[in-house]
Amino acid sequence: MDQTTTNLKLPYIAPSQAQKHVTHNEAIRALDALVQLSVMSHKLKNAPPEPSEGDRYIVASEAVVPWAGKTDQIAAWQDDAWAFFQPQEGWHAWVAEEQTFVVFNRNSWSRVTSGTNPVDSVGINTVADENNRLALKSPASLFDHIGGGHQLKINKADDDHAASLLFQSNYQGRAEMGTMWGRDFHIKTSSDGNQWQDAMVVDGATGMARFPSGVAHSATSKKQSSLIFLPPSDNGTMIFQSLGVRTQALKTAKLASISADIVTFTSNTAGEFFGAAMRGLSMVRIWNVTKTPAQPVFAKWDTAANQLQVRNADDIKLWSAGDTIQLGDPLTGLIAVDVSPLMQKLLGSVFRQDGLLLDAGNTGNITVACRDLSPASASNLVYVKSDEARSFSVIGVYG
Repeated sequence: MDQTTTNLKLPYIAPSQAQKHVTHNEAIRALDALVQLSVMSHKLKNAPPEPSEGDRYIVASEAVVPWAGKTDQIAAWQDDAWAFFQPQEGWHAWVAEEQTFVVFNRNSWSRVTSGTNPVDSVGINTVADENNRLALKSPASLFDHIGGGHQLKINKADDDHAASLLFQSNYQGRAEMGTMWGRDFHIKTSSDGNQWQDAMVVDGATGMARFPSGVAHSATSKKQSSLIFLPPSDNGTMIFQSLGVRTQALKTAKLASISADIVTFTSNTAGEFFGAAMRGLSMVRIWNVTKTPAQPVFAKWDTAANQLQVRNADDIKLWSAGDTIQLGDPLTGLIAVDVSPLMQKLLGSVFRQDGLLLDAGNTGNITVACRDLSPASASNLVYVKSDEARSFSVIGVYG
């Protein structure tokens, strides 16, 4: 039979043992040291010079005589001498110096975390994970106040990240609000969790609110429009420039060459497709009618008397010298104008406008509706008749 107990290693009194009281007292001394274990400190390498009877310590690493070689053991001052006890897995001790519990685990002492400050994750009625380190499954949650108020703070590292509240249905996003990738405050919605629309954007610097998707009438649910007058511009606001009286026949020209996003005509006719005053304000759709079906592309610049720059070089990869280019839709005869450059330049954003208020020169102001989304931008197209002899400047945008 073993001569000591399994856990505390207390000595047994052997049969017919003489001076049984010595063994018994030794066991009692060990119990007095280890039961309800409380130590003064667990950081000392040097034994205190004047310990009091019953003082106990956890010996720190690299301790010196008389504690040398006793790392992590419990040193108890008993009967004017140090007694040492080897801790077992799972032993707990109260450390008076730090007012905390420690546990002996995997051959060393470590602090016992008795609260939630800090912990790696918290799951309440559900399991927290690496991304959702605080997870709660409950019919409701309450964030109450102490004092007069309460703030919920969502912080992000910098403006290139998102700080937001995401509302989901069956774990798919349906609405989101916050400062997403910038300083402006957004409210967004989605029907499928993939495609999102801005319902409201509040400028972080000015506090001005925009409603990119429009505002609906409370009674009819129909979209309402308001007229946004354009600010003054040194470069003007001409989106369509006429060079003389146009005939009913659609303007055409032959291609001499293609180079990246530049098309070169065989004649100096670029100005009849795109007027110089339109630079940086609008784009017009031109058509390659040699192809079947006719292939459209938006021209955004006149680089020379016989050249146009197109918006996307990929759209003209299949074009060739000798092809016939036409201004105006081969089916409707209408000239499509995209005003997104002007909107971006003067309003700071591009959106689906409902219409434009135009200055038509001597014939006065006119209002035109815009209903078709441009394939080249997020704005709606403006259509001009192929025989239009007037030039048009934008006064205001309905949106």
